[in-house]
Amino acid sequence: MTAFYLKLLITPALMLAISMVGNRWGTRLAGLLSGLPVTSALIMLFLTLEQGSEFALRAIPGALAGLAAVQATYLCYVVVAQRVRVPVACMVALATYAAMATLMSRLESLMVPVIVTLILIASIILVTSRQVRTTTAPLVPVPSWVIPMRMLTATLLLLAITASATWLGPVASGMLAPIPVIAWPLAVFAHVQGGRQEMGKIIRGNAIGGVGVLGFYLVLKGVLVQWGGLAAIAAAVMLAVLATFLLARVLDRR
Repeated sequence: MTAFYLKLLITPALMLAISMVGNRWGTRLAGLLSGLPVTSALIMLFLTLEQGSEFALRAIPGALAGLAAVQATYLCYVVVAQRVRVPVACMVALATYAAMATLMSRLESLMVPVIVTLILIASIILVTSRQVRTTTAPLVPVPSWVIPMRMLTATLLLLAITASATWLGPVASGMLAPIPVIAWPLAVFAHVQGGRQEMGKIIRGNAIGGVGVLGFYLVLKGVLVQWGGLAAIAAAVMLAVLATFLLARVLDRR
């Protein structure tokens, strides 16, 4: 029961903090923060605590496949949204996620999703580069119900994945871990209310954060069993944050 109450407390608190910081300091920061492995770290933590380190370790290939699918979804949305309306772009992007996740999960090589993810991240950064050359604008206002919706969605996702982990198995559980609970609604609302430029900044920030998420899973794979869940996840999160903001700084200077 202790783990259950921790899920109910930690998950919505983190979603609230990230959403409030993003709303206060602007679209680009919101994109970077929402791209960090918050939901992923929580899911992997509770999978480790409840199912054991070996189970969590076997979930990492699925998580890498899911990460590649997430980046494919963003790239698809950026490209398709230039030609069709938002609802159609959302449906096409989500279909892309399902197709890419299925394809990546059937590959036995661990390096293929890593390489595909890096290629997709580089493509997103290139496609959105023009949209971040303008002066940074504050984050467009979102309806008052959006932040509670993110908190509820993230909490329900965490509860659903961890509760059904034994039934889903490690691969499916891992594949669901990178789902962008914060970032996807944020990008769509930014697009609807602020246009393609604001949407591009959110998705670009998430792509940069994707490098950190990739590092997060690779670190976990290397040290999870040896270090144990808490130490390994803490180290992986710190690396993800460092990699994300260092890359963002390098790209800003260029």
